Amino acid sequence: MKSPNVRTVSATEAKNKFGEIIKRAYAADEHLIVEKSGIPVVAIIPMADYRQLVAASPVTTEIAQQVADESRKAKARRDLADFLERVHATMPDYPEEEVDRDIAQAIAEVRAERAKKFAAESQPPYKTRRRKRK
Repeated sequence: MKSPNVRTVSATEAKNKFGEIIKRAYAADEHLIVEKSGIPVVAIIPMADYRQLVAASPVTTEIAQQVADESRKAKARRDLADFLERVHATMPDYPEEEVDRDIAQAIAEVRAERAKKFAAESQPPYKTRRRKRK
């Protein structure tokens, strides 16, 4: 296992960039030390690393299960990101406007089909008869 990249951030930066920081922790296997007034107070680490830390200490079965579940999810996210990156590398470049236009057209076609189906389902199931004149 390679040594993680360790970075120190201020509590203010952690607060302002929390989403980015947790993404770096799980996606880039980065350890972040959060300092308050220059004093290290907490660490943000990937779940897999936390799991290794708590494996040696007693924890409840429920917490251990949650940690294991989150570790599997984090691995699945990394695997998906790697897969999408490989797929993206093999795809030809299309202008964003063309892709947006194609998506909008596909959405419009699906909506039109649904509207047509809804209109057909909302029609009364009977036919009206003409009255004969006497």
